[in-house]
Amino acid sequence: MDYVLYYVEAHVACIFLLGIFLFKIQHGVNKQISQIYLGKLVFYLMLYLAAEIFWAVVDGGMFGASKSLLYVSNIFTYVLISMAAYQWYLLSEAIQSDKSVESDPIKFVISIPVWISAVLCVSAYRTGLVFYVDEAGKLVNGKFYILLIIVPFGYMIASSVKAFGRAFAKDKYADRNTYFMIGVFPFAPIVLGALQAIYWRIPLLCYGALAAVIYIYVSLQDNLISLDPLTQINNRNQMYKYLAKKMRNEEPGLSLFLLIVDVDSFRNINEAYGHSEGDRALVRIAGAIKNACQGPRSRFFVSRYGGDEFVVVAEMAYRAEATWLADQIKSNVRKLSSQDNQKYSVSVSVGIAQYDYSQPISMQAFIARADSDLYKQKKLGAG
Repeated sequence: MDYVLYYVEAHVACIFLLGIFLFKIQHGVNKQISQIYLGKLVFYLMLYLAAEIFWAVVDGGMFGASKSLLYVSNIFTYVLISMAAYQWYLLSEAIQSDKSVESDPIKFVISIPVWISAVLCVSAYRTGLVFYVDEAGKLVNGKFYILLIIVPFGYMIASSVKAFGRAFAKDKYADRNTYFMIGVFPFAPIVLGALQAIYWRIPLLCYGALAAVIYIYVSLQDNLISLDPLTQINNRNQMYKYLAKKMRNEEPGLSLFLLIVDVDSFRNINEAYGHSEGDRALVRIAGAIKNACQGPRSRFFVSRYGGDEFVVVAEMAYRAEATWLADQIKSNVRKLSSQDNQKYSVSVSVGIAQYDYSQPISMQAFIARADSDLYKQKKLGAG
């Protein structure tokens, strides 16, 4: 009975703080699918914490000795934590741009462990497979109780393993920071949740869940500040910061290159098909550039410079590699027309500049060199 007060206080405090995040998410201007899943995750976590309060009150005997209430309180806690973990898995896949989580059939398949957990919990009153109340009125773990732990932890571990796997994939360098962010997210709830599974009456998981939500919310807000809202690649300010850092610190054995990518005759697309189609073209082109910049041997920073221009900051050993990258970008963009069955063709021109650390110049001068080369490439293409 002594633990009930501080158990309830801890969960009420976490619910209050999560409520603030939910309000900010629902009233924010960002309506991307990742924000929608984050809102659902926070909502189910709040319900789970409320169920934990109900369990503590029942377990503490404040409603008297009631086997039925004890069963019901445990059903709510285990089912809701599984639903919250399921929402986190969907969120992690959405952040990593996995379109499969937008398919209802696939989401149903992914949710099957939640349904199994729910059925086991609801039927526990008669089967006692996952938990039961003994003659002394004490809750006892059933022989399949471990399944109730595996389901929520399984979702979190699976999302973490997949994210780290993508982070260390040789062709996923450009998105590595995002993958690490997702991989780290479950650490606090997994560790504290495992401890609470052993020490039932110590409120640990609520703090782990709150810490994880704060971490992912702040990370997504940072992305909003640093990413171009249309193409979801780095914006100009982030490029300036990154380029300034690279111009100050030479990497042994590597040269610093700046590639400016300009869409050819982009105005014609806007005039002929409208600005909405022009925006869609820019999104596809940004994706084509990112795909060209995935590689194990080089380091790339892809950004939107403004309008129909993109900038790639690359560290490579030879200029020939920068030329190859420019050709790969052009090839990827040309393929878009046939891949998307568009009525118009899309092409880009690329200007390249190499930084000379022995003769430092300003960032503006470095960008101007790439812009000058871009002008030459445009003239050659027109000729």
